[in-house]
Amino acid sequence: MFAVGALDAYYCDAYTDIVTATASSKSRQPAITLPESVYDIKFPIRAILEVYDYSNWRWRMAARKMMERENVISLSTIQTLFNKFFRKGHKFFHGLLDDWISRPDAKIRLFGVSRVDYLAINDADKHKGRENANDQQEDRFRAIFQRRHDCIHNCD
Repeated sequence: MFAVGALDAYYCDAYTDIVTATASSKSRQPAITLPESVYDIKFPIRAILEVYDYSNWRWRMAARKMMERENVISLSTIQTLFNKFFRKGHKFFHGLLDDWISRPDAKIRLFGVSRVDYLAINDADKHKGRENANDQQEDRFRAIFQRRHDCIHNCD
């Protein structure tokens, strides 16, 4: 329970930080070009209109207010939030799966394949193996997050 709650808090804080840094950078340097998807972020208007002692504090407060009622306890939500800030070809989780599966402590229950079996797959079949491992990983995290949700909110 605590680990999933900590994961949620970590990603909420990280997203707040990246949104704050992006908005502050754009307000300091209006000439920088941001990805179009960044402009879809919705801030609470009150947090932006308030008077603050520090010039860019408004972005920090707006990002905090935006994330106040959100939770980030699904891998797809994490990817959706963060991928808008990453370059093409450098999306969240995608380049790391091979390394994670190849680690000596990789668990079959997380990836659906053992390290030894994955390393034995020929390169042509590794793409399918990665897809299956990614699906297994998402299913495992979904089950963990759902279990926490049931325990916390449904008195399970």
